[in-house]
Amino acid sequence: MEGKLKKFGFEDSEKIKKAPPSYSIKGVVSFLNEITNKDDHRPAISLGLGDPSHFKCFRTTAIAEDAVIEAIRSAKFNSYAPTGGIFPARKAIAEHLSNDLPYQLSPEDIYVTAGCKQAMEVTVKVLARPEANILLPRPGYRTYETFANLHHLEFRLFDLLPERGWEVDLDAVEAIADENTIAMVIINPGNPCGSVYSYEHLSKIADTARKLGILVIADEVYGHVTFGSKPFVPMGVFGSTVPVITLGSISKRWMVPGWRLGWLVTSDPTGLLQKCGIADSIENVLNPAPFSPTFIQAAVPEILEKTTEEFFSKTINILGAASAFCYDKLKEIPCITCPQRAEGAMFVLVKLNLSLLEDIEDDMEFCLKLAKEESLVILPGEHQVRNIHFLSVPSAGVTVGLKNWLRITFSVEQSSLEDGLGRLSHQKKNAMGTNVLKTETPTSIDDAVFFLKENFNEGDHRPAISFGFGDPSCFECFRTTPIAEDAIVEAVRSAKFNSYAPTGGILPARRAVADYLSRDLPYRLSPDDVYLTLGCNQAAEITIKVLARPGANILLPRPGYPDVETYAIFNNLEIRQFDLLPERGWEVDLDAVEAISDENTIAMVIINPGNPSGSVYTYNHLNKIAETARKLGILVIADEVYGHLVYGSSPFVPMSLFATIVPVFTLGSVSKRWMIPGWGLGWLVTCDPSGLLRKDEIAESINKLLVYSPFPPTLIQGAIPQILEKTTQDFFSKTTNILRKNLDICYDKLKEIPCIMIPQKPEGAFFAMVKLNLLLLEDIEDDMEFCLKLAKEESLIILPGDHQARTIYFLSVTSARVTVGLKNWLRVTFAVEYSSLEDGLGRLKSFCQRHAKKYSLTGSTAADQQIHVEH
Repeated sequence: MEGKLKKFGFEDSEKIKKAPPSYSIKGVVSFLNEITNKDDHRPAISLGLGDPSHFKCFRTTAIAEDAVIEAIRSAKFNSYAPTGGIFPARKAIAEHLSNDLPYQLSPEDIYVTAGCKQAMEVTVKVLARPEANILLPRPGYRTYETFANLHHLEFRLFDLLPERGWEVDLDAVEAIADENTIAMVIINPGNPCGSVYSYEHLSKIADTARKLGILVIADEVYGHVTFGSKPFVPMGVFGSTVPVITLGSISKRWMVPGWRLGWLVTSDPTGLLQKCGIADSIENVLNPAPFSPTFIQAAVPEILEKTTEEFFSKTINILGAASAFCYDKLKEIPCITCPQRAEGAMFVLVKLNLSLLEDIEDDMEFCLKLAKEESLVILPGEHQVRNIHFLSVPSAGVTVGLKNWLRITFSVEQSSLEDGLGRLSHQKKNAMGTNVLKTETPTSIDDAVFFLKENFNEGDHRPAISFGFGDPSCFECFRTTPIAEDAIVEAVRSAKFNSYAPTGGILPARRAVADYLSRDLPYRLSPDDVYLTLGCNQAAEITIKVLARPGANILLPRPGYPDVETYAIFNNLEIRQFDLLPERGWEVDLDAVEAISDENTIAMVIINPGNPSGSVYTYNHLNKIAETARKLGILVIADEVYGHLVYGSSPFVPMSLFATIVPVFTLGSVSKRWMIPGWGLGWLVTCDPSGLLRKDEIAESINKLLVYSPFPPTLIQGAIPQILEKTTQDFFSKTTNILRKNLDICYDKLKEIPCIMIPQKPEGAFFAMVKLNLLLLEDIEDDMEFCLKLAKEESLIILPGDHQARTIYFLSVTSARVTVGLKNWLRVTFAVEYSSLEDGLGRLKSFCQRHAKKYSLTGSTAADQQIHVEH
């Protein structure tokens, strides 16, 4: 198997020059933390990250905690959120931001994201097109640069001017822009420089962008976090001059960066972004993307509307005093120049005078020695690494973009700030300049369902019913266990989980997932094998990104889950489909797998229990899959999000049981088994007891991608150990019994409908696949028309089997399958409350009877006619 894996190009990884594991701000800080002197009796201090939520003085308001707890206790927000966020959250954000604008934002202008970082990536994805370029500030937040690289968008840097309060060099902007420039980014208040732009300067930026015909992307994640002479002015004030995409979040102002609730806003009163299709593109990009947990979205209206000015003032006063103290202390250090006192955000930028230091070549060496000698972590201004995106290795400046500068955060408790700046001053040489030796300066199922909803008959007095989504959490009978709710409440009340989480997730949560999955295995998983993700969708996306390389292909099941296909398309990975065999319980056609595989095939995907087929694979069939994959030298990606949700004779067997035969990526989540899909906590697990994936640096590649990805809220991660360890078997048995009863009804009722054929009774997951016999129906051409008319006439939604859609990314148009991949089949979910299931199946039968063809065959029944036609 190891020899076979070489065809992936993994052998090249040994040729990659090793760099410290420091490929982002968080990575650099973590690396420096690791080399602090463990023999130093003093506690290590970090002035590297902008995350004040670690400290009691920066605890979030009780209003925010209470709002989250109220949302959890209501049990109304365990479901998936719609694309762009739930309406009350969008409305509340629109009203909150409109307070500072001369016009009113609409909820339709708001897209809720998993933190500001996701808003950044979505914006870059939407704007990327061949030959285009984007203008980024230097110094700046270098994740923009990373996203531009990942999405093949050229970036050009314009300088900020320290001598003018870090204002934008607008002459430079005009000099580097051309006809292919699409946008410029500004960060205000400034990260990393602590600047706050005046109304006049922002007006000039807007006029310049209008002149150049480009958009402005305004990163305002630190909005209103100001403590100098200039008030915060949002760039959206100038939306009538130039279209603005505003990015923000509750992370910084409310001191909850670990909660992952951000927004992308089209601040565009003239409607230009709508006319250009950018608004549609944002929706399309967000559709398969991970989302902010629904219960946190539900808390947003209370958080935004009820947080008192007293809370904000207290925070601002602490930060203002810390900024002044930091500035005064830094001025006392001869080898450091601080061009201005920070007036906003949480950082100050200072320049190193290396001529006053000996044995220090640059800012990175300064920070390394500072960490080693003083147990103090500060961020270097520019650390160049080779950012390994599996096989592509672009060089990237991964900190703030200014060589021999330092970024210092003052958003720490007072004692740590005083101690840390004291340690920093020890690095100076005496003021007389002795020892100066140095002279040199070194697209989706959601769409289909919502489209069908638009075709409802508004005159129908009956309630609408949806058999389209696999989200039973909408119904009271599928409420999650109180253990899960209590675990979240405890995590919120502890105030220990408001901070950013480390890449891959906090250790207790990773350990709990490893222990939970190991119960079904003959070997033990390690926490290092587990990477926590924003639901199973993100786990799938990361896996595809890690494996993608030029010329490669991946094998996907038909029918299957369409988002995996979407991720492959986005990452230029060729898709080849193998059939599942309905007459054999939807098993994999392994002969087809061998026939379509070649030397460029990297992996095959299986979904077990099956979505959409409801299959549950036996031990013997999974063993054959493993042997086939081993023979072909490919990995197996096992989507087991419905793990243990089984109701038939076959127990759930994880694919990782066969990881000694072939390396397995296991994807899963708490969404389905615990009935909380809206919480967004999933995992990607490398099940590889032979260590082959680690040898080939796939694990390292996963880490590198996760650094730039949104992560599941820390407070949910904090609750995971209790959720996994303490949920009782009674809860699972109750859920399974309801689903089994629903399945029995669904199967029996579907068999009574002549124009529908159900090849087997599902044994797992939430779905049944049924085939339409169009020869028995009048005026219905295909599955999509069937579903449209069903929605119109019966206010009932069922998912068509194969609907192709065009996904618009600004100027590029990609065709992608948005349902399950079988023409003239239907996917029916039985994971609904009993009354809705009976009512919906009754409507389906009535619809089919009304549209049935009338035969004049004497004495023949509808069932006889079906048999006659099929034979």
